[in-house]
Formats: sequence, C-alpha cells, structure tokens
Amino acid sequence: MKKSHMIYNEKRKQLIRKNHMELLNNTTDLIGLEDPNIKITFVLKHNTHIEIKAKLDYTPGLCPRCQGQMAKYDFQKASKIPLLDIQGMPTLLRLKKRRFRCRDCGKMAVSETPLVEKNCQISLPVRKKIAQRLIENTPMKDIARDLSVSTSTVIRKLKEFSFKPDFSSLPEVLSWDEFSFKKGRMSFVAQDYHTRQLITILDGRTQATIRNHFLRYPRNIRANVKWIAMDMFAPYSDLARKLFPNAQIVLDRFHIV
Repeated sequence: MKKSHMIYNEKRKQLIRKNHMELLNNTTDLIGLEDPNIKITFVLKHNTHIEIKAKLDYTPGLCPRCQGQMAKYDFQKASKIPLLDIQGMPTLLRLKKRRFRCRDCGKMAVSETPLVEKNCQISLPVRKKIAQRLIENTPMKDIARDLSVSTSTVIRKLKEFSFKPDFSSLPEVLSWDEFSFKKGRMSFVAQDYHTRQLITILDGRTQATIRNHFLRYPRNIRANVKWIAMDMFAPYSDLARKLFPNAQIVLDRFHIV
C-alpha cells in the first residue's frame, strides 16, 4: 500500500510539471508568503478583513559594522503589511520581525524579508498589483480603495515608472491636438494617425515646448513625415512647417465644420 501511494504521488508531481502548474504545499504558498523564515502563528477572520499574525526569524549572520557574530535579541512591534485579498476580503499581515545584536560592538539590526523592501510596509505582491492596475489606466483612488492602501502610496509607485522615449523613428502621418490636463491649462498630444499609438504627451502646447521636443529627433527622421493632421491653431501650422520640411498640413474636418 505504501509503495502504491508513493507511485501515485510521483505520477501526480509529473502531471503537475507537465501541465506547468505549481504544487502548493502549505498556507504560506497559498497566500503568497514565499519566505520560509516567516512562520504564521494564527489567522483571524473579522467581519471586515482577514488578519494574519506571523513572525520573521532566522539565524543571524555577521555584524555589518565589525564583522562580529550577531545574536538573537527580541522581536519588534508587529508591522502592519497589507496583502492581496483572500476570499474577496482585505488581508492584513501583522509581522513581528526578529532583532539581532552584535556580541562585540552592540550594533542592532532587524531581520529582513523579500516580502517587503527595507523601511517599507507595502508587500511586494501589492506593489506589483498597483503597477498592473496603473498600466490598465485605473483611477488612483480606485486602486487605493481596492488594495487597502493610501492614494499617496499609489502616487509613489507611479513615480517609480521610467519611460525611455524613442527618437529613432516617426510615422509618415502625424496627428496633433491638445486636451485639458489641468484646470485652465492645455497639454499637447501627438500620435500616429493610422494606429492611434501615442508619440508624446507634453505638459503645455507652447511653440517652445513642442519645438524642444521634436528637435530631439534627427533631421532625417523628421524629413520622413509626409502629413500632419491638426486643428486650426495657427502656432501649430507655423511650427510644423519649420520642424517637418516635407510634411503637408491637413486641417481636421471636425474643426473646419
């Protein structure tokens, strides 16, 4: 019976590997706590949220100051770390982190985990989810509400995005327009006329702002633009003729009407 059970388990694991599935062995895998040093003590289900209490503990290494041996000291006050929802309910991890003390110089250190960055209270899965929702163009207030974080946390994550503009090509047909970005202020937008792919969004529609951006493209790249569709805003047409010597100006039918 024992041998047949072992054969069954082995075949099950092979099937999981074949289907590219992951075997979840315990509760920490299920809720996304991949750090083996985090041990769950108990879980509470409230009417409004789920609360998980756990401890982070492991054997310390050498002191970063004097290279002496660190020893276990005590636990910090529990950190409140939001996790992704479980059973559709907001989930909070109350994690107690072990503190270490050097036996030689007395330096104190706190245990670390890949679940959260140092001096941060937002878990990595939640930070990834914030980035995903931002890419989906979800309003920041909705992201903050759904993931049980503050709006300022979402804004900080947005500021971490870095965008590297590509100045190696431009489409043959450009479309220029403006939109109201802030109250009383207009922003400039350029896109590929055929694919609707954004080329740039500029915080302002002055000639200096637009000229400084497009002058970052080499002249031979700007010479490939054949048509530019725009409204009847006079500064646009004057600037377009200087920046794109081979382009024809096409007035937008909507604005002509």
